[in-house]
Amino acid sequence: MKKTYQLLSIFFIFSFLFFVLSSSAEAAGKTCSIAGDGVTSSRARSNLSNYIKYFYNRYSKNFDTNGLVYSSPSYGIDEFKSPRSPREWLALTSYYKYRAVNKEKKATEQLREGMVNSYKVLKNKTEHGLSFEDAEAIFLMVRTAESIPALLTSEEKKDYYNLFASYLRDGIKSRDSENRAIVAAAHWQYIANFLYVQKYISQDEKARYDRLIKNKTNAAIRNTINSDGWYMEGNKELFSAHYHTLSAFMLMTLGDLTKNDRYLKYAEKMYYNIKKMTFKNGLVEAKIGSRPIGNGPQFYLMAGMLGKYFGDDDYRVYLNYASGDRFFSDPARPDRLEFHSTIINSEPSYHDDYAFSDIAEMSLAIYKLRDINLNCKNSFFRPIKSSRDGLMNIINSGDSVVVNNRKFNLVGNGNYSELANNK
Repeated sequence: MKKTYQLLSIFFIFSFLFFVLSSSAEAAGKTCSIAGDGVTSSRARSNLSNYIKYFYNRYSKNFDTNGLVYSSPSYGIDEFKSPRSPREWLALTSYYKYRAVNKEKKATEQLREGMVNSYKVLKNKTEHGLSFEDAEAIFLMVRTAESIPALLTSEEKKDYYNLFASYLRDGIKSRDSENRAIVAAAHWQYIANFLYVQKYISQDEKARYDRLIKNKTNAAIRNTINSDGWYMEGNKELFSAHYHTLSAFMLMTLGDLTKNDRYLKYAEKMYYNIKKMTFKNGLVEAKIGSRPIGNGPQFYLMAGMLGKYFGDDDYRVYLNYASGDRFFSDPARPDRLEFHSTIINSEPSYHDDYAFSDIAEMSLAIYKLRDINLNCKNSFFRPIKSSRDGLMNIINSGDSVVVNNRKFNLVGNGNYSELANNK
């Protein structure tokens, strides 16, 4: 009997310790809000929409204060400017979506203004060129109409959707360069699928557009992505972490929308390639390749969504890296969604990351991505420590990344890196 009591006592002690440790671990996982809004994550909050809502609501607050303007110095927009093209109008006004869903008058007016102004420009264009820009604008118009059904009247929707249908053939056939061809293809595919379901294009038209999109995508893959899964531009001479990941994200989207396993396999290989050069905290140094000067929240959203789609739980590290105030760091405009140089002591050169809304809406459109885990994950559980192929030789210790003999060290508070002497 005494021995039985001893065994029971030991069992209860271990059970109690397990409960305490489990509770502590669970609490530790919830102490950091991935959205940075001070609210602890919970199962009820664990979905992609709640992650994105934080960025939308905060950036739209910046527009309330400073007007609907943006700047991007490295791309020639030094002074803040108002939107002029449909892509700019929709990219900026899309940040009012969640406030409009809650029937806020100002937000609804801003969204409608963006829709109406874009429709006027698109209707009056004599040529359906600039495929990727028109494709992104029309995609965001479709998403806005889906999100806020009362924003347009039934007659307006007919006019808008008929106009969108008239853009498909010429838009798809436009000559887009490099990553823009893959970006355009993914957006036109979503638009074609939507218009077919809504009966604005016929089955024969849909089949023809699908073939054109596939041809466009296949040509872009041949011209920009090598057999090891690296996106290279400029006659396959220049690597760009941002555009590599953008291309991978769009191929994932195309693969999902068309059930094309070949595109999904390319996207998966490209995701793990970008993970190979990621510091343990999720930072990817843009200067490992060429342009832009930094990788903003749209980059980390794309990397996170790729990891989520392909079953890598480390996707949470990428989403965590973009959380909080890290990309709301312009002291003059603290609610401005931006990206900046990650090289320590260099000029920040703040850029509005206004295209985050396009990536966000594309992510929300993919059913497999809607249920995500918002509990923070601060470091990779499954890092890739070394890799060598025909193009890239990578050694990654977590705190340093060596790519083809160029060594980058993680420094400071983890928001920066520095280029060390060649190894």
